[in-house]
Amino acid sequence: MLPSKPQTPKEQSDVELKQFMRLKLDASSKILEGLALDDAALMKEGAEQLEKMSGVEQWHVFIDSVYRQFSNDFRNTANEIVAAAEVGNTDRAALRWMDATMSCIKCHRYTRGMLVADEKPAR
Repeated sequence: MLPSKPQTPKEQSDVELKQFMRLKLDASSKILEGLALDDAALMKEGAEQLEKMSGVEQWHVFIDSVYRQFSNDFRNTANEIVAAAEVGNTDRAALRWMDATMSCIKCHRYTRGMLVADEKPAR
């Protein structure tokens, strides 16, 4: 078997980002499962994980003001899900989860647009 080709720093970064994104999805799934099962502890666990993740380096793909606002809004929404779960208010947690989901979609659209704008044309 041939040895695998060493990864470039960009390839390694892409792999790490994909792994991080998978962890975000796993935490998100906990919130959704908690909502479906009316399990406040599971909602809280997922939201706390997302809130913590939002502070780590891999989260900060860009440092511009728009991206920072997306991140701050998301962090606040995750904290609101935690607060709703702590008092067992599933309806409030569900509404905040919808806000978080829309925030993710909008931020990912923005990020994809920024990445396309950063790409250099092939020569």
